[in-house]
Amino acid sequence: MDRGIVRRSAAGIVALPLAVAALVAPAAAGPEAAEPATAIDSEDTIVVRGQTYDLRILKDGFRYSFTDATGTQIVPPHGESGVRLRPDGETEFADAVDADLVSRPNARTAIVAVTLEDGSRLTVNLRPFDSYVRISVGNLPGDGGTVDFRTGPVAPAYGLGDHGSWADGSTEQGESCNSRVRARPTTELTGLELDDVTNGGSCQRFISNFTVFPKQRFGQVWFEDGQKRVALTQSENRLGAQGVDRVDALYYFAGRDLEQVYADYRHVRAEHGYYDGRPHPEFFGLGWEAFGALRWDTYQSSVTETVQRFLDEGYPLSWGVVGSGFWPGARSTQEEGTTNSFGMWDDTAEPGRDDGLPNPRYPDPDALKRFFADNDVKLLLGARNNFKALPEDGGNLVEKYDGPFVHEAIDRGYLVSDPDGTPTVITGAVFPDGHSYVLDGSNDDAVDWFVERLQAWGVDGWKEDAMLYTPRLHRDANWNPVLQALHESGDLVMARNAAYSLPGDILRINDTIYGTGENYHTDPDRMPVNLLNFAASGVSSLYGDYVGGTPEVPMSDPSYQKYYVRNAQFDALQPVMAFGRGPWEMGRDDLAAAVKHVALWHESMRPYIYDAALDGHETGYPYAMTPLPIAYPDDETTYGLANDTTRQYEWMLGESVLATPVFGADFETAQSRDVYLPAGKWIDIATGSVFQGPVTLDDYAMGYDRVPAFVGGKGVTVTGTADELRAQVYPIRTGSTYEFSDGDDTSHIRNDNTGWDPASLTVTDTSTRTAVDFDVDPVTGALSFPLTPGHDYRLTGGGTAEHSVPVDTTLPEPVTGLSHTEAGDLTTLRWDAAAGARGYVVSVSGHGACPTDDEVVSGATSGAVELTLGAPESVGGTYRVQAVNNIGAGPFSEGHTVVPPADDDPGPVVVTNEGEPPTCDPEHPAYEETGVWSPSAVSGFDESRTRFSREIGATATWRASLTPGAYDVAVWFPANSICSSDTTYTVRHAGGSDDIPVDQCATGGQWHSLGSHDFADGFAEVTLTVGGGTVRSDAVRFSPIG
Repeated sequence: MDRGIVRRSAAGIVALPLAVAALVAPAAAGPEAAEPATAIDSEDTIVVRGQTYDLRILKDGFRYSFTDATGTQIVPPHGESGVRLRPDGETEFADAVDADLVSRPNARTAIVAVTLEDGSRLTVNLRPFDSYVRISVGNLPGDGGTVDFRTGPVAPAYGLGDHGSWADGSTEQGESCNSRVRARPTTELTGLELDDVTNGGSCQRFISNFTVFPKQRFGQVWFEDGQKRVALTQSENRLGAQGVDRVDALYYFAGRDLEQVYADYRHVRAEHGYYDGRPHPEFFGLGWEAFGALRWDTYQSSVTETVQRFLDEGYPLSWGVVGSGFWPGARSTQEEGTTNSFGMWDDTAEPGRDDGLPNPRYPDPDALKRFFADNDVKLLLGARNNFKALPEDGGNLVEKYDGPFVHEAIDRGYLVSDPDGTPTVITGAVFPDGHSYVLDGSNDDAVDWFVERLQAWGVDGWKEDAMLYTPRLHRDANWNPVLQALHESGDLVMARNAAYSLPGDILRINDTIYGTGENYHTDPDRMPVNLLNFAASGVSSLYGDYVGGTPEVPMSDPSYQKYYVRNAQFDALQPVMAFGRGPWEMGRDDLAAAVKHVALWHESMRPYIYDAALDGHETGYPYAMTPLPIAYPDDETTYGLANDTTRQYEWMLGESVLATPVFGADFETAQSRDVYLPAGKWIDIATGSVFQGPVTLDDYAMGYDRVPAFVGGKGVTVTGTADELRAQVYPIRTGSTYEFSDGDDTSHIRNDNTGWDPASLTVTDTSTRTAVDFDVDPVTGALSFPLTPGHDYRLTGGGTAEHSVPVDTTLPEPVTGLSHTEAGDLTTLRWDAAAGARGYVVSVSGHGACPTDDEVVSGATSGAVELTLGAPESVGGTYRVQAVNNIGAGPFSEGHTVVPPADDDPGPVVVTNEGEPPTCDPEHPAYEETGVWSPSAVSGFDESRTRFSREIGATATWRASLTPGAYDVAVWFPANSICSSDTTYTVRHAGGSDDIPVDQCATGGQWHSLGSHDFADGFAEVTLTVGGGTVRSDAVRFSPIG
């Protein structure tokens, strides 16, 4: 099989097989080429025409622009030059100064001779098609160099794969995205300027320079395997590349609509060898990942017990991932095997092993596989394309655990190699420990060998997860052929590393870690930005990582519980949803029930979501997760919605569901969002409230007990299982048709009805010419009827009714009867149902550790007349409840006060680096830092994240308001081999202050006393000062004496 991908021919890069004819004409099934192009040559201008655009080139500086079919300029020319070149070895660019048409006016390819200011010349080929143009330059002068093609600024802009989640000014080099990259605060890309868009591990693994400009119905891409350059600024729109000797495939797309832009983009990337996999349906059912539950230390019984618990709790899992630990050797050692110890399970006990895990970890792999198969759950293993290097190259190869496979790959020439033919050594990778080599994806024999060897594990599929940092290979498509081969063999493939296309089933964003935005990975607001710019890049079968992310705190932590529930709501509205740890571990039945509700809703929507994923695969348009600027390109309100200030993260899930999750770094307090509804009719999927867009619903409350979404658009969903499908037609619009496919058969539902009166409305199976019985949902008004795949359905009648169930005409009545109960260490607020209510909003004042008279939203329900507030000691305050419907909110109830129990034995006061408990004094916070501190993956005394600093003189200060008296002061910091023996704690007390030196290398992982001290009124204060090395911080404890 030829899996050739078009690549540059610069030194050190192997050129792959290339069908030249395919690059100058589309396939028969693709877009039609324009009639023989007419290049109009005038004194100052060259015009190259397609059917939907004119490419207008000002000869002065080869400054090109685009106009649409009406003659309106949609992309302006650059102010200086349209192309520039910096030859290898030079420091300055030479701009284009002049251009001449040298081809015949009616030639199919317009050839333009471009003169640069240094006197060198470029021959630029412009091949127009109906709705896009391809630009190429056969050979750059000399040895090539860095070349940029540029227009004037175009906005708004979206896409750029992983780099679409990078903030302006992020550093491009470095091993850790956490320390080098800041999360982008918005999906809109104006301001981003990058000079090395390439695969670099962690948060730069799905690589694409495709950018879409919805307002202009315009897109662009440069298929280039190496070092790419992008600038989307107020002054220019630039696509470039460094270290190239030619330009093969620069495309601009100017479609009649965005569907055409994405269809053209899909077509040309296929022509260039970027395979898009047709997704398997299993991935769109609920999944499970061992890493989220067990971290790296998996073993057979822990896996089967956890999966069985999910099944017993009523979660119908379809797939599960065991990413690590199944290979031989003691865990967390340099000698242990890897994913490429092909078929060598850890199934034999080893004498003397002492890693704290069962020995062996996977004693019966066949039983593990049977367990998954018997429960109809697909088993996936972790997969990486990098191998341990030989010891002489800095690797930790041990044939007992790694097998003979590295030697096979070296002997057969299957590894990426340096110019001298020796394997390229990767000196920086997340796994395995030590240096490694990389499979050469451009070698078909190497790919076939790797696939055959990998499949020796005997499982159903793969979670691909290589993270290679240094050196940068500038071979971004190296992974595509490997994933393609696995996918074409029938395996399930979760991709992470790829260029331009999705050569598998689903694409995962980078790991999510619980936090509030301390860095890239712990920033919840990064997640929707990352996903939505993946979707804008032309891939919508997306997976936002498992619910809860990588937890750094116990499931009983109240803040983490709120994050977990909001994350579950967020994930349920994505194409793919999976879990790690179980919701029951929170110890809150109400929250566990809320999570299960949204998970089962996602499972019920599986046919609808899979249909959208198939549509996206076939057309290139991101149907399964459509950013609002792409779904509604004429609505300028959508352009800046997704940002980390208003947090209006919204998208279309398929053609009918608008996702409106309450998600972001404010998860601990947020109970509402300003929800924007574009033009059209919308129905709240949980309450049935009806709205007409465009409209913004200010502070729209959405509690934990619901799916935060609206139905609009086509207004049709399909739910159920393959054996029992049901269509839901919401009273949204008439005169429309919805197409549904289960992957084999296609059905159409035509809304030929005149209105929505159920008494006169008829549903007909037009394939059998029989009437179909339907139900009407009393809340949303959706008509539900059984659907047979391959059959078509038609709605008729319905009179002139605008809705199928009564709609609200007046505000709801006041809420009465507030009370509260305490049971099982939880306080629950209750009230009587109010007439006309579709939901309830609960507000509270005088609440929290620092109570005020300000009233804030405490929670909401979508109809329930009770709300669990939390532990009695944390829920004090005065509560009021409002009933709401689509007319608005009714009057507030009378206030009901909840008094927390008295604390008769306060015990020690522990101040954490999260600033708990607060001091209620903004000038003197409970925790404060100076200098540079960073979060650490090393856990603290309560399993929360710790902090570290290497900046001499940096400080961390803890403060507490104490009853005057004597206290033992103790500090806690983690034990770690990377530590400092040069730290000083300063205790400020009633008598002054004491400086106390502490050797953190000798005393970590326990409470370390700083002695007893007397404290008066005011704040007790302890300050840690960095003296050298890596200093770690976590908590301070004040224990009363006597």
